[in-house]
Amino acid sequence: MGKHFFVKRIFIVRVVLVAILSFLIQGLGNVVEGQEIKGITGITKGNVDLPVPPDPCLDKACHYTVGWPIQVAPQKAALICGRFISGTGNVDFVDGADLIIFDDLANISSAKAIPLTRNIRMPGDSTITMKFFPIGGFVPFGAKQEDGSAHPYAGTGFGLSYNSVKGIDASGHFDYRKSLEIFYELFQFAYDEKGFRIIKKERVDENFLSGWDLGQVGVSSAIPDGNDLLVGMMIKFGSIAVSGIARWRHKKNGWRPVSFNPVTGYWGSWSEPSLIRDIDGNLLFSARGGGNEKFTVAVWRSLDNGETWKQVIHQKNYHAGPSPISLNRAADGSPYIAANLFPQSPKREILCLWPINADRTELGELYIARDARGQFGPAPSGSWWLVDHPISSVIRLADSKWHGILTYHIVDKGEVDSFESPTPHTGCYVEEILSKGKAIPIWNF
Repeated sequence: MGKHFFVKRIFIVRVVLVAILSFLIQGLGNVVEGQEIKGITGITKGNVDLPVPPDPCLDKACHYTVGWPIQVAPQKAALICGRFISGTGNVDFVDGADLIIFDDLANISSAKAIPLTRNIRMPGDSTITMKFFPIGGFVPFGAKQEDGSAHPYAGTGFGLSYNSVKGIDASGHFDYRKSLEIFYELFQFAYDEKGFRIIKKERVDENFLSGWDLGQVGVSSAIPDGNDLLVGMMIKFGSIAVSGIARWRHKKNGWRPVSFNPVTGYWGSWSEPSLIRDIDGNLLFSARGGGNEKFTVAVWRSLDNGETWKQVIHQKNYHAGPSPISLNRAADGSPYIAANLFPQSPKREILCLWPINADRTELGELYIARDARGQFGPAPSGSWWLVDHPISSVIRLADSKWHGILTYHIVDKGEVDSFESPTPHTGCYVEEILSKGKAIPIWNF
């Protein structure tokens, strides 16, 4: 009796264990087949990709600053990269921008840089017209629609640049807070077998954005929505900055904005917006807060393609402020925030990534994208390093693979304040965000 009792118990336990194991195996199979595991696993940390431009910036010490990445063809991408002038005392003093085409992350060179725009200063003039690099959107040459037909506007795009006229002294210094005049330039771009070129460049007014008082373009590339392009932009509403998304449409005179939808609301002050499409097709949005929100990571989500928005993340004292912050995505669609480590302000020596959790309600464990002091040692000038202005995109290169890249700028603060030569680490960096899921293409080729 006792023997049969124990045999029976062993049999029951065995059946239960087999059932549990079978369930686990079946569940694991469902995860692999239907719910692919995605996520960020790391970031490359290479040397500077674009240090010094091939031509000088108004005869001053200069280097490349932040780069805006775009896809221009099925296996080619480009960086629209600002040109920073040393010694002005301000990290935002640039001399226009160059465009650099590349098809391999290991071979990005300014040898064949295409000039897009330059500052204007006449000899003996006490003013300078300072031109920022244009940001906008581009439909790659060879892009197709969802049904496989050719995209009607493939090989065209736009960029909008902020420009200001400032008084400047003989040593090249100026008051960044004071502008004698502010205006914008709209670029119409094209790319085909003949290469990249500017089709048209025109001056536009502040009310150019469908009647809104235009502020600045955001810090992310436009994303496709049918035949339109959606891009984050900022408008001015009295003394505050309101960020939202603008819809751009191709017309007879090129790309033009046709609508603007505020996202951040009319409280606080939110600038430098960034916009991505999530893995499920919904939209995620972020912006750089000011005032009481300058250390805050805020993310909004739209479930109806940008018509209405709900703030899903609001985490205070999370990044250095005031400093740039951006919302980005890896090649497999995994979203993440890029910003400087709190409370590093104003040094900005450590740039971090925070993946967003699956529910899109919290930030995950941080990754160190670059610790300048830890890797390079103290800044040579005796000041500190600035590692900032992260901008990302997902691009397809010559290997026919999609790569999630992150660009950012490194400079010794001493170069900003005086006319010192660039350090060996100064310039624009292009790194790859590594992820374990299957790539989600941005464009159909």
